[in-house]
Amino acid sequence: MRDHSHHIELSRQDAVDGVLAALPEAFACPRVEQVSLEAAVGRVLAEDVTVKSDIPNVLTCCMDSIALRWDDLAGLAEGELPDTSAWVRGREWEFANTGVAMPEGFDTAVVIENAVVADDEQSMRLTSLPSEKFAGTRAAGSQWKRGDVAARAGVVITPDVAAAIAGAGRNTALVRARPRVAFIPTGDELVRPDLPFSPAAPQRFAARGKVYESNSAVVRGKVEAWGGEFVPFDIVPDDRDAIRDAVARAVAVADIVVLNAGSSKGSDDWSVEVLEDMGQIICHQTNHGPGHHSSYAVVDGVPVVGISGPSGGASFTLNFYLLPVMKRFLGLDPAPRRIPARLAAAFPAGHHGKQSAAKAAAPRPGEQRPPEADKPGDVFFSIRFLTLEASEDGTLTATPVSGHAGSPATQHANAYYLMPSGPGAEPPAAGDVIWVELREQRL
Repeated sequence: MRDHSHHIELSRQDAVDGVLAALPEAFACPRVEQVSLEAAVGRVLAEDVTVKSDIPNVLTCCMDSIALRWDDLAGLAEGELPDTSAWVRGREWEFANTGVAMPEGFDTAVVIENAVVADDEQSMRLTSLPSEKFAGTRAAGSQWKRGDVAARAGVVITPDVAAAIAGAGRNTALVRARPRVAFIPTGDELVRPDLPFSPAAPQRFAARGKVYESNSAVVRGKVEAWGGEFVPFDIVPDDRDAIRDAVARAVAVADIVVLNAGSSKGSDDWSVEVLEDMGQIICHQTNHGPGHHSSYAVVDGVPVVGISGPSGGASFTLNFYLLPVMKRFLGLDPAPRRIPARLAAAFPAGHHGKQSAAKAAAPRPGEQRPPEADKPGDVFFSIRFLTLEASEDGTLTATPVSGHAGSPATQHANAYYLMPSGPGAEPPAAGDVIWVELREQRL
């Protein structure tokens, strides 16, 4: 049996801090590219966008109005309205519309609702006057001056930011390149999900004991949602040399590698041994479950994120360990986003919120793993799923969801909580405020 006594276990935060500290300085946003504004939404802006000219570039009307000359209103007593019966459209008054340059020679506007316009639109009378010269208008340069910054480097380009860039007179943007994320699924038991089930041909088709490979779907979805380029690898068998070859090929073509193997203690779990030989191990495992056998390594300056388990656990461990590395590549803050919510009910007892009646009544030592936190000061976190909803008073309420990660029972959960366990740790009670994270993360 291989020796795992030297395995490094870190907290989630220490693991992230460790891998980020081990990455070369050049890892953060090393490449940029010019893209059309239509293709820029969701990308990270690489340089400040400045305004090409004053906006507006002339005196502009800011509402649907009647344009006037302020001097024509001089000398009127308080509350007095001018006699406009002899006024000529285009000389003493004119229509002016929202966002349009004021007609030449006019400097003040009164909202259209404060004028009665004749059917032939050649005469009008006022029912109210503007308060001062230039009322109802925007001065040239009042929104932006030439050279002002319309969007700052480092911002994720949302539709609103794209509109600001277009408003500044730009139809392209310099953005940070998408990180290339290679994904290597490993395991003798894995087969492609498009294969038919055929026990008679186990070498070619899915057969008894085989598992459909599903993590490619969740990794691709998250990588692309987080602004990356997904680089798929074929399924690799549980063979040390095959894993080494796949990792070597992946670090040669990708900025980040996700190795779906974990760092467990099975006889065919070779991933961490391979990574120890090839580079620097940051950690072999982390202090939470599911996802306990998550790992980090750096090989040839490329971070290798080790995720374990089926897609339910892989999903949030990608949030934990892939997302911060992608954010660092893109020059964004890698810190997780947590929000407070009031717990609607106590978390159900049992392993990850679920325990069979038989095990609860008569636990069998042979089925129980040793506790991960059994000494004073030890902490181990259990990932618990929640449904987050707004209460009538405007606060957020978190309701625990029973079931293991990836089960149908947890599919509607939209948040999760890392619940501490260990000597002296007390679970939160109903009514307590806890800090949760959204299940669907974004840049």
